[in-house]
Amino acid sequence: MNLLITNDDGISSAGIKALERVLGKSYNTYLIAPLKERSVTSMALTVFQGMRVERINDNHYIADGFPADCVNIGLYAEIFPKIDFVISGINRGVNMGYDVHYSGTVGAAKHGALHGIPSLAVSSGRIDPEDDYTREAELVLSFLNKYKSQIQSGEVWNLNFPPEISGSGTLDEIVFTRLGRRRYSEKYEKKQIIEGVSEFQLNGSLLGHDDEIGTDFEAYYQGKLPVTPIQLDLTEKKRLTELQSK
Repeated sequence: MNLLITNDDGISSAGIKALERVLGKSYNTYLIAPLKERSVTSMALTVFQGMRVERINDNHYIADGFPADCVNIGLYAEIFPKIDFVISGINRGVNMGYDVHYSGTVGAAKHGALHGIPSLAVSSGRIDPEDDYTREAELVLSFLNKYKSQIQSGEVWNLNFPPEISGSGTLDEIVFTRLGRRRYSEKYEKKQIIEGVSEFQLNGSLLGHDDEIGTDFEAYYQGKLPVTPIQLDLTEKKRLTELQSK
């Protein structure tokens, strides 16, 4: 089985290194990741301009592009054999609730699913750049061995690791959940350049969420491993039926 591994934290992140190291013991792994951090880029693609790609070895490339670019190159640039599965992560920071619309980690996995490849997005609540994600990667390996055949073509599963489970958790902690409701509070820093021209910088968001039963947030804050299947069809089917019946 040929696995394509990518991320949005960049080629030097500990999470992707752990995945490549651990999954490579059991699967054929092919890694292509952004040269630098590309968080909050969703499914952005580079079009109508060149993109620099560096070969490290036959199984390992770096692209000066977005996470979805990396998946696209891995699938179609004829640098790797036919890919059977896409894994994006391990992201430094969770991607739950409405985060999935912004996340480059989830966006890369969604791009794989868009092209008919079963895909998994993996994130962790540990955010220290010096953290080692070997234990999470080992759990991802166990997860793949158990669930890979259940992830359907065109479907993304979104897995999040709470920090307190790292190093001691098992797959028994998995809970299949729906996406929760994320709440964002934004604040820009403003710097005036000249009269009428200013620079606005967003240095992150204050994050909250609604407390609801059955969501990824509930499972995560109970120290469990929430897994949410995500579909590409965003049609609100119940609402569509109501509108068509009028």
